[in-house]
Amino acid sequence: MDKAAEMARRQQLPTADLEVYFPFNGSAITPEAVATLRLLGEALSDPRFRSSRFIIAGHTDGRGGVAYNLALSQARAVAVRRWLIDTYKLEPQNLTARGFGKSQLKNRANPLADENRRVQVINWTGLDTRPKRKR
Repeated sequence: MDKAAEMARRQQLPTADLEVYFPFNGSAITPEAVATLRLLGEALSDPRFRSSRFIIAGHTDGRGGVAYNLALSQARAVAVRRWLIDTYKLEPQNLTARGFGKSQLKNRANPLADENRRVQVINWTGLDTRPKRKR
């Protein structure tokens, strides 16, 4: 999945940073997040996206250690994925949760900023993430 996210960034695939904020040290879906997630769920439920595949990428702010932030960002991505599957009956195999910890800060000038604690959605439909074969 790391390769897919890197390829998406390099190839500028369609992505969306969602304003789904999480409490400090938390991964629970808040009532404030539900409005944004409903918009996402409705979009992903569109028949045109029925067979599309997405990475739900979780991120943290710059506080804390690497291992802790990786686990927390993974928990955030899993929470959003589970909410979308449960609420909109989306196909689980089309949504992959992946945590990136504090490695991809949205606000690098302020690593502790709230907007760093977010979820990003990457459309990786058709992206070939298999290793290249040597000839």
